Amino acid sequence: MFSVDSIKTSQAVSLPGWCGEPWECVLRRPSILTLAANGAIANPLMKTARKLFYGGISSDGDLQEEGRVLLEIAKAAMVSPSFDELSAAGVQLTDEQLIAIFRFTQLGAKALDRFREFSGNNDGDIRDAEVSV
Repeated sequence: MFSVDSIKTSQAVSLPGWCGEPWECVLRRPSILTLAANGAIANPLMKTARKLFYGGISSDGDLQEEGRVLLEIAKAAMVSPSFDELSAAGVQLTDEQLIAIFRFTQLGAKALDRFREFSGNNDGDIRDAEVSV
């Protein structure tokens, strides 16, 4: 029998750190479609959000628009610490962290195995890792 209480809505996830050390963040998996429908993703960004949703992050996308969509997704996904808590403390997420959060929202914790694999090999620097979803 289905129970709403049985649904796990958030999960502690290890993300790439700022100086090579991973850090733990509690994330939830918001729906990009729901974010778009509720106006969290502005109309001018819809085309980019659609590309991210269906094709993932690519090297030929509009970097500014993709960044804005990834920030909105991170704001919706981060539970503890929240995006606003980090911002208030003057902490900015790295590109690797934004991509890891996006991958988690689309594919779950298993999608982050690749980040952990690379972080063990090169002190958290995953710039050489393939980031397609």
